[in-house]
Amino acid sequence: MTTQNLTLNDTLEEQLRLQLIEEKQTNDALRSHITILEKAVADEQKAKYTAYKRIAELTSELNVIKDLST
Repeated sequence: MTTQNLTLNDTLEEQLRLQLIEEKQTNDALRSHITILEKAVADEQKAKYTAYKRIAELTSELNVIKDLST
């Protein structure tokens, strides 16, 4: 290989290496974002479950009060 080809390869390899680093950083950021979103969804689901349980409890209490007042 000539010196010109070695320089070209080094430059191309360096560009690809830099592109790979950028893509890895983007990938890491996206994975982090996914983790945050998964936690947010899990928290929301837990809150919904708790709310529905409370609705059921209050409905039961209301039915008992209705039965007592009739």
